[in-house]
Amino acid sequence: MKEIVKIFALGGLDENGKNLYVVDINEDLYIFDAGIRYPEESLLGIDIILPGINYLFENRHRIKAFFISHGHDENMGAIPFLCEEIQAPVFATKLTIALIKDAAKRYKKEEVNIPFVEIKRDETIHVDDKTIYAFAVTHGSSEAVGYALETKHGLIVYSGDYILDFSADEPYRSDFNRISYLSTKPTLCLLTDSYNSTYKGMVSPNHKIYHRLCQIMEDVKGRIFISLYGQNLFGLQEIIAATIKSKRKLLLYTDYSKNILDTLQGLYENPFIDEKNISTNPLEVNSVILVMDLGSKVFETLTKIAESNENEDSLKITEEDAFILASPPHTGTELMYAKILDKLYRTNAQIFNISSKEMVSMHAGSQDLKMLLSILKPKYYMPIRGYYIKMIENAKLAVDLGYNHNNILVYDNGMVANFEDGVLIRSHESVECKEIMVDGIGIGDVGSVVINDRRKLSSDGVMILGISFSMSTRKIVAGPDIQMRGLIFLKDANEIVDKISGIFEKTVFDYVQKPGLVDFNELRNICKENISRVVRSDLGKDPMILPVIISV
Repeated sequence: MKEIVKIFALGGLDENGKNLYVVDINEDLYIFDAGIRYPEESLLGIDIILPGINYLFENRHRIKAFFISHGHDENMGAIPFLCEEIQAPVFATKLTIALIKDAAKRYKKEEVNIPFVEIKRDETIHVDDKTIYAFAVTHGSSEAVGYALETKHGLIVYSGDYILDFSADEPYRSDFNRISYLSTKPTLCLLTDSYNSTYKGMVSPNHKIYHRLCQIMEDVKGRIFISLYGQNLFGLQEIIAATIKSKRKLLLYTDYSKNILDTLQGLYENPFIDEKNISTNPLEVNSVILVMDLGSKVFETLTKIAESNENEDSLKITEEDAFILASPPHTGTELMYAKILDKLYRTNAQIFNISSKEMVSMHAGSQDLKMLLSILKPKYYMPIRGYYIKMIENAKLAVDLGYNHNNILVYDNGMVANFEDGVLIRSHESVECKEIMVDGIGIGDVGSVVINDRRKLSSDGVMILGISFSMSTRKIVAGPDIQMRGLIFLKDANEIVDKISGIFEKTVFDYVQKPGLVDFNELRNICKENISRVVRSDLGKDPMILPVIISV
């Protein structure tokens, strides 16, 4: 029997986030990671974005297992949503399981039954007749692993997000022996992290800021506010270690930081930090105030701190205090970062801005990628996880090592790589992978029309118009009445209001003079068009226009 292997992504290619990669072996599906993406500022009211999981719902009977590499939302955040309908085992390490449970609470999915299977970082897993090898890698979330799925014609290796650091402390150390063992087997295809592929050299030890933190904490006389992205557990441990060394106390400013530390303290016998090193008084001069939150929320919290400095109950920031920004901007947050930097300088506190060059993201640099390629020597190479430019740079690294470009697969989400008995078969096969937007109301009920309406509301406001007419006499009996919000001040707008009122009344009156039934949808659309034309011409704005027309 032929072995047909298909590899494709339902998210994660040409983007940062919602990583979800599918390996289909003779109709059996093995899923590697299932994450979310946080929206850009332009996606108003959207909380998170899910990958194209409808494909998995439609093929749930074929899914054998999920394999989660580590506890970052972009790699595991979709699991609570998937397990509402799919009850396949979810393999993950102890900490990753705890972080998935935390994510389920945040998304109000704590009642969902997730069939976890806890694994060790060097575990050999058996699912039916397939063998999957976990191997330890280094990343910002501890207990991170990659996976190698054995097929008849070689391993399919999924690196997850990683750097190679064989000298790190557990639970961050990469397992060179395990990776070397995998190299004794043929590798059919290697899928690796492209996020940081433009970084020259090995990332380690340039991801560490412990010594820099210690120096700042020694020099600063007042309090220290330090920002950190949520789920950067490596950074959190560095901050805790530096705080203790400098004989300061740590204050957890955000609910998120309190929850994450509670999770960590509950998992391990040796606490991350003793109670004696925790402060609850934000005015305590010797405190390190940790501002840790998910995505752009960390900047929103910093903004509130900076803007509240004039209030009586504020943190009363002085020139002896300091801000350490250990959350370098990433794609989509540069403007927000620049704004908060400006606000922080206005507090007169000392500012220590740790750039992405000083605190390198814990994703594989060029030499990390080349090393894994050189060790495993895959027949085919698939750059994943990152924008297209990063995937191309990752592919170039393989070319530098002598790989034929025909064996390097730079794909888009939904494009399928087909292998028959270990040989790539060129095809145009694809699967649907439309992303799903989630807001506070529900899942998947937010389309481009809703987003455009929200943009209009935020920038140009809303105009609501009401009128009543008699169906029997075909005459206007009440109105028109006009209400506006976020457009112009009504007291300054008598002329334009009278003009719009006249157009609205005339449009409705003319339309209802036609014999027969009134098509209210058509009438509302005509009113919108006529009124929008006038508003754009006279005010230069394009508000949301809501005509309410009632027949009596």
